[in-house]
Amino acid sequence: MTNPYGISDAEFNIIKQQAARRATLRKEFIKQKTNPFKHANEAGYVFDTAIQKFLSMKVTQLDYFTANRTTSVFGVCAVIIPMFAYGYALWKHRTTREAQIRSGELRYKDRLFKFA
Repeated sequence: MTNPYGISDAEFNIIKQQAARRATLRKEFIKQKTNPFKHANEAGYVFDTAIQKFLSMKVTQLDYFTANRTTSVFGVCAVIIPMFAYGYALWKHRTTREAQIRSGELRYKDRLFKFA
């Protein structure tokens, strides 16, 4: 039997199983969420252990950080080099513009900021 989606039957069965599992988990979550007495002590929220593990990992991430060559190179390439490159580009643009203004190559009416 072929399916209209252009995938094999094994992949189609896997997708159907995943959809069924997702539907049952969603049904269970809605059942727990709408029960007014079950989660009264958690302020009405359903406690999810996977989300709690993820949030705990994000909070304690700095505690387990170790500086090594890879993280140092990433920090230099992601922070230090772009800052210096941007500063150099600004400095170069301003000094060339200042040189053009002082030498008379750039007329007053062609300047961007005339009254500054």
